[in-house]
Amino acid sequence: MLLDIGDAGLPGPGFFPLLLAAGLLGIALLLAIDCWRSSASEAVEIGHRDVLISIAALLSVPVLFEPAGAPITLGLFGMASLVLIGRVSPLLAIAASGLGMTACWYFFAVLLGVQLPIGPL
Repeated sequence: MLLDIGDAGLPGPGFFPLLLAAGLLGIALLLAIDCWRSSASEAVEIGHRDVLISIAALLSVPVLFEPAGAPITLGLFGMASLVLIGRVSPLLAIAASGLGMTACWYFFAVLLGVQLPIGPL
């Protein structure tokens, strides 16, 4: 909350966290409205397989981000999510994760000029 947001020409360090928080809040509100309108028989319990995989994958990202590097960590996260939750074939998941990591590198390194942790590469 204490990070400077900046302005339209030069976003500050608090711009993307604020943008992310606003997006997550909007999605949470949409999910809350959908849950309120749905019947109790459609509820998903917290022990559901996909929920547990999502939580484990999301918790592993901050642990691996510095030591393994951004490309490896985010690539593994994308592949695990696609294969285990989306039930996509592993070859298609590798291709999609490769494209996603290329887009991530372009956005951060080229457009924003931010160096992400490289890791052992």
